[in-house]
Amino acid sequence: DARYPALRSAPARAALETVLPRLIAAMGSAPDPDQALARLDTILSRLPSALNLFNLLEASPRLTELLSIILSHAPTLAGALARRVELIDGLIDATALAPVGDVATLAAELGAAEAGDDYQRLLDRVRRLVGEKRFALGSQIVAGASDPLDVSAGYARVAEAALQVLTQASIDEFAVRHGRVPDSELVVLALGRFGGGALTHASDLDLIFLFTGDHMTESDGEKPLGAVTYYNRLAQRAIAALSVATAAGALYEVDTRLRPSGGQGPLVVSLDGFAKYQREDAWTWEHMALTRARAVFGSPEARAEVQAVIDAVLRGDRPDRDIVADARKMRADMALHKPPAGPLDAKLLPGGLVDLEFAVHTLQLESRTGFDPDLRCAIDSLADEGLLPTELGAAHDFLTRLLVTLRLVAPDVKPPALATRPVVAHAVGAQDWDAVLAALDRYRQDVGTAWHAVSRQQEQRA
Repeated sequence: DARYPALRSAPARAALETVLPRLIAAMGSAPDPDQALARLDTILSRLPSALNLFNLLEASPRLTELLSIILSHAPTLAGALARRVELIDGLIDATALAPVGDVATLAAELGAAEAGDDYQRLLDRVRRLVGEKRFALGSQIVAGASDPLDVSAGYARVAEAALQVLTQASIDEFAVRHGRVPDSELVVLALGRFGGGALTHASDLDLIFLFTGDHMTESDGEKPLGAVTYYNRLAQRAIAALSVATAAGALYEVDTRLRPSGGQGPLVVSLDGFAKYQREDAWTWEHMALTRARAVFGSPEARAEVQAVIDAVLRGDRPDRDIVADARKMRADMALHKPPAGPLDAKLLPGGLVDLEFAVHTLQLESRTGFDPDLRCAIDSLADEGLLPTELGAAHDFLTRLLVTLRLVAPDVKPPALATRPVVAHAVGAQDWDAVLAALDRYRQDVGTAWHAVSRQQEQRA
């Protein structure tokens, strides 16, 4: 009856009539037809125009079927479509369900200049393309086309490419007025899941901004700035490019609390200042975070310079602290202030990914070995040295697959709808839902046992 704005024009109603038989057939054969239809109705109710959507669906039976699967199973993706229906454009290409390229290829695609481009147009284009790629990656899991571990790595590559393109664009734009600081450059460190190259659809980006060279130097532009002021303003601009919403939407939440002195310290510090802080003042939790630090922006020479500082700190050039006691207290505080969000919280449940990370990072700092930003590689290195049980690699893979999948289909980490449970089982490599729950219990026990052994090392030594 054309009550929705998107259906008030005669062409839109005609397009709906044309595509309706295919839509009804696709929704009717979906695992959860009622849910799919309700979510489609929500999308149509929020659109100013649906003509383009109907034309796309009419032209592609495959796209209509994929849309019905997404609407049946993935509230996260359905919500994104309701806000920005143009995200579906990223599914038109037959390669949408294929792995995304490497960081260099993605950065070249995102940063390709177009006629009439300016800074704002570039930001909008990157946001649009990144949104489409993230949506397509999530769709790969829901459609059962890709391993969530591969999708997780794909999310991280897309984020790294976007960061590189937007940071460089921010530098170039900033230099127009303020010039550049001679013999100096910006370096960006990724930490946490981003540093480890394994994001979820909902992950934020943990970043530290550094600059090389003399902090007393001044930029050479029309309006020169001292190096510290220059890089702090530049980093604010780069963060805004990554996180401030525009017509094409926002990209990522950016978290910079892992920088030296946390939220009380400057946003950007010199590499010399960073090295001094890590060597003399940083606490155990900051060194644990450093185990997953990885430079994602900067010249090869600057990245190597930063990595040399990180390596020296991790291998012992740091304050002598009771790492095990500190780690145990940190984990207890986290459990108190950030409990599991639901019964399937693969991250925060006892024996979940956080316990696994604590076990790994505590052992790394204690033994000064097994360092790798990729948590799975770090586990394998420690297992090869006899410091961790070998089964923790499988625990990591299962828990990560579950985490990445549930961020899409059950963001409240409660058991999903019956029709969606086979999607989760397929994604984590289990035969059925009961097997998912049994594997979750088994791997949580493995991780819990390992963390208990690591956190009680002092008692064992005593």
